[in-house]
Amino acid sequence: MAGIYLHIPFCKKACFYCDFHFSVSMKSKNDIIMALHKELVVRRDFIKKESIETIYFGGGTPSILTSEEIKGLVHSIRKEYDVADDVEITLEANPDDLSYSYLKELFSVGVNRLSVGIQSFDDEHLKWMNRSHTNEQSEQCIKDAALVGFRDISIDLIYGLPQLSSDQWLRTVKKALDLPINHLSAYSLTLEQQTPYDKLVRQKKYKEPDNDLAAEHFRILVEKANDLGWEHYEVSNFCKFGNYSKHNTSYWQNKRYLGIGPSAHSFDGENRSWNVSSNAKYLEKIARNVPTFSLEKLNTTDKVNEYLLTGLRTKWGVDLVWLSSYGYDLNLNYKDKLTEWVSKGWIIMDNASLKLTTKGFLFADFIASELFWVD
Repeated sequence: MAGIYLHIPFCKKACFYCDFHFSVSMKSKNDIIMALHKELVVRRDFIKKESIETIYFGGGTPSILTSEEIKGLVHSIRKEYDVADDVEITLEANPDDLSYSYLKELFSVGVNRLSVGIQSFDDEHLKWMNRSHTNEQSEQCIKDAALVGFRDISIDLIYGLPQLSSDQWLRTVKKALDLPINHLSAYSLTLEQQTPYDKLVRQKKYKEPDNDLAAEHFRILVEKANDLGWEHYEVSNFCKFGNYSKHNTSYWQNKRYLGIGPSAHSFDGENRSWNVSSNAKYLEKIARNVPTFSLEKLNTTDKVNEYLLTGLRTKWGVDLVWLSSYGYDLNLNYKDKLTEWVSKGWIIMDNASLKLTTKGFLFADFIASELFWVD
């Protein structure tokens, strides 16, 4: 089974902390859409004849597309690929785009999962982030989506804002979990280089994220989600029982996926590829019928290290037998580190698997990097 990701590289406004590839100019929108259709045809052999179980519209802001444009892209996928009957079709969306009529259109063209970028229920915090929606729009669009018939609804939140108190965050989490959703993604504010936020921090106009505050927010989130019986199945992701994001879970479980559009990444089990991160260059390459991507063949070390990096972020952890099949024995190489992390309460380990605890999730990337196989 495999997935297809479509990168829609447009946004109405630039969130000042974001380093994803996008443009606020819509001049090339129609050209990009036509190029996406063409790339779907050109790259259909990348994931061979595997059945497509997930289609994911990401960005950028995919909800700037009309329902007919989304329908057309899904039609192209169904025409060129073997699509599973129960395919998960996710659309990332901003609340200000999700009118009741648009939600009905999305539902009618086959979108069956929404991922809504709410980020905060505080209007002042939304302004601080340069978001284009309000708290009122956030609440209303989720309620409308449920009325229309959506059963798989996820929302995104951001914590760790310097001005976000723990009490405010607790109210935010409670409000989110009271909405008719079955999935929540929550991310700690990070200072990405060459973003407007980075520039403002260097100019001493904004504060850097507070790691201790973020850790406290994370603790509150986990506690409240656990109280309601939600599964904490990946560092940043929570869901009602079994309602995982199939698409994102495929990334963490090393399944194959094809990325379409500027800056999109792909993985076929042996190779990774990534498209050029420029709308203009992407269009130029599509027009000239030359590859839009760079390709890297993964060696054994790459495969092991990527598995550690992704697997340790999940509740399933990493399979020690799988690692041994590649000739990599964590106990042999890192016995002292593992013993230390067990004593700190960061990891749980037996003969079959290594998993991080909730406390260990705070150090997931550090632990993975410490366990990397170095040639």
